[in-house]
Amino acid sequence: MPKTKKDFVIGAHRGPLFSRQEEDDGLAKTESASGLSLTKTQTRGEKWRRHWRRFWLVYLVGNVIFLAILLPIFFLVVIPAVAQLVVNKSDLWLVNAQVMQPKPDSVIMTMQANVDLKLALPVRIEPVTLNLFEREYGHDNPYVSVDIPGQTIKGNYTLGVSDQFTRIQNLTVWEKFVKQAVFQEKTSLAMYGKMTAYLGVLKSHVTMDKDVVAPTLNKFAGFAMSDSTLLLPARSDGTNLIGNITLPNPTVLHFEVGTLNLDIKSGDILIGNVTIKGVTLVPGDNKYPLTGVIDLKTILSNLGAVLKAEASALKSGNLSLQATTSSVVWNGTVVKYYTDILRQLTLTTDIGLADTLKNTLKNFVQGKNVTGLLSSIFGNTGNINSTLGRRYEDDGKARFDLAQFLKEDQDVQDAFHDVSPERRNGMIDSLMAMY
Repeated sequence: MPKTKKDFVIGAHRGPLFSRQEEDDGLAKTESASGLSLTKTQTRGEKWRRHWRRFWLVYLVGNVIFLAILLPIFFLVVIPAVAQLVVNKSDLWLVNAQVMQPKPDSVIMTMQANVDLKLALPVRIEPVTLNLFEREYGHDNPYVSVDIPGQTIKGNYTLGVSDQFTRIQNLTVWEKFVKQAVFQEKTSLAMYGKMTAYLGVLKSHVTMDKDVVAPTLNKFAGFAMSDSTLLLPARSDGTNLIGNITLPNPTVLHFEVGTLNLDIKSGDILIGNVTIKGVTLVPGDNKYPLTGVIDLKTILSNLGAVLKAEASALKSGNLSLQATTSSVVWNGTVVKYYTDILRQLTLTTDIGLADTLKNTLKNFVQGKNVTGLLSSIFGNTGNINSTLGRRYEDDGKARFDLAQFLKEDQDVQDAFHDVSPERRNGMIDSLMAMY
């Protein structure tokens, strides 16, 4: 039988082929029968390397896209937000503030504050201008601004400026700050400034907007006049009162005031004035000498009203006087913002009559001829201290003799020249009885 072309085709006589499933089933039976596996199992690492060789480009492109999105967010959003949070959470408290050389439109300022960033790493800041303002008016209307130089801050750090010329930018806001500093027990010092900070090489723009609570003058609680002495005769400039004045300052603030002029009242009656020169309020009690003029004629002319106003204080042997500011002068110029604020404050103090009388008599006899004085009283040259203090021996006679001397003294008569002799003598007798 002749051969056809199909006879020469390779595999033409092998019969039908098995399907893939049939081959797998047969192979599985063979492996099961022999107990051996002919298929190589890949490890996890080999699978990963095979996967990476196939899809590395996909991962590369994906990471590039991810970083392109993340890094701008990290540097432009996250880092500044963290830096701002550090500033917001930091502790800031005032340790020193000085307002010196008060002029109508400027002052010399020193301001130092402790700042605790609660961060172990140092932070470098560029120079920044801090606005000091009142919340009511906003940070765009500061009363003054201070320029902080660039520096590196780490941990608990003192930040500030010293002796910086500072122009008063808004007088209305400045007066509000001064009033709060004088009248309130404590006040909030608001600070605002935009700064550039560096954490290593990472640069951030942050805003400082903080309130620093600090104690203030609290209406000069504890104000007192002491060592009051009437001068007989008065000095050539009319001064007939000397003494000391105490102005408490329970704060870390320093205020240079200058010359403080006060009106003195008993009730509603103006009875004189006092002047305190060279006043600078530093932390603690500030004691300054005062000079003044007491209008004895006004007191005597309104004696009934004065006694009525002093009735309560006189029961304890005191005079209750009120002092109000008439003017504040620095370097020959009236400081209007200090004058206007302090004029609203009335200071009250009790002055001991007995102490004032003792001081007055001691000062009075120092200007006299002691020998002549004692001779006129006792006819000898005894000791003036034993004369004034000898109540246990002859109290009545000592008072009588001293009263008689005062009645006859020309300086006393000149001081009360507008008063009739009878009334003047009655006043002297009353004072001697009090002494």
